[in-house]
Amino acid sequence: MDILAATTNARPQYKVIIRPESGKFLPVSRHTELEIGFGNGEYTVQYARSNPETLLYGVEISQACVLRCARRAGGLGNLRLINTDARYMLRELFPDESLRKIFMQFPCPWSKNADAHKRVTAKDFADGLAAVLEVAGVFEMVTDDEPYACEVWDVLGRHGALTAEDFTVNPKREITTKYERKWLEEGRKIYRVTFRKSGAFTVSRRVTGGDMHIKIPREVTAADMAGLRNIEGRTEGRNSFWKFGRTFRESGGDVYLLETLTSDDEYEQKFYIHVAPRDEGFLLRLDKTTLAFLTPAVRSALNDAAERLSRP
Repeated sequence: MDILAATTNARPQYKVIIRPESGKFLPVSRHTELEIGFGNGEYTVQYARSNPETLLYGVEISQACVLRCARRAGGLGNLRLINTDARYMLRELFPDESLRKIFMQFPCPWSKNADAHKRVTAKDFADGLAAVLEVAGVFEMVTDDEPYACEVWDVLGRHGALTAEDFTVNPKREITTKYERKWLEEGRKIYRVTFRKSGAFTVSRRVTGGDMHIKIPREVTAADMAGLRNIEGRTEGRNSFWKFGRTFRESGGDVYLLETLTSDDEYEQKFYIHVAPRDEGFLLRLDKTTLAFLTPAVRSALNDAAERLSRP
């Protein structure tokens, strides 16, 4: 596949920033790699320029970092940047066995207690890595935190589809980060752990594609919409949460936008639910300006709003 085919939904002002579609995998080439948490993008851009045959995706949760990296990249032809949470979205963005390499530069080690689910060693994250890596593909993490490196080495090494391959102190790397150079000059140690995928592995996907439209068989009033404010809901397992906020009404019309917040395993999304007249009732759907993935919490929020608005 032509690497440039991945630019079909790129933001024109930067060319390298793309917005994945809900329920659809990103296009991949024969040599596709991923960097998770690229920060200011110094390493990312250098790596992409040094490996022109590689289609490199970068995922970063900070929008400011994505914009800084995009400016630094200057429209680089083989780099694509995505502003999302890789911890939750990794398995949703890529098909099984599609990535040759995944790497992380100095990720936050997080707390072993309250934030253990955000660490590389969390089962969901490790399973996602194992699914999207091609067989014999590599996951590499570089850190200045020795206990974290040891924990990742131990835990991921016990994964059924990953084999611990290399643990190196102060590895010689052709491309380094600004902080890495600074820390080495200060005499601090850097640790690199490497794993190779050893066999087939898959995971279920949680995000669905397409649109979600729900017919409400009655007239919806401004009072009905106002009554949804601050309504909250959770799934039985409490992994999915949603809350409705303010309602905005089209001037002189009966079209409403309902402010909504959802969370799936702490993957948060903010968007609007569009409620408008249709035939003899009203139609509820995600607003077309909304950039939300149809996660379990989003689907539950839509269903909850529709059920409440359908009551006489």
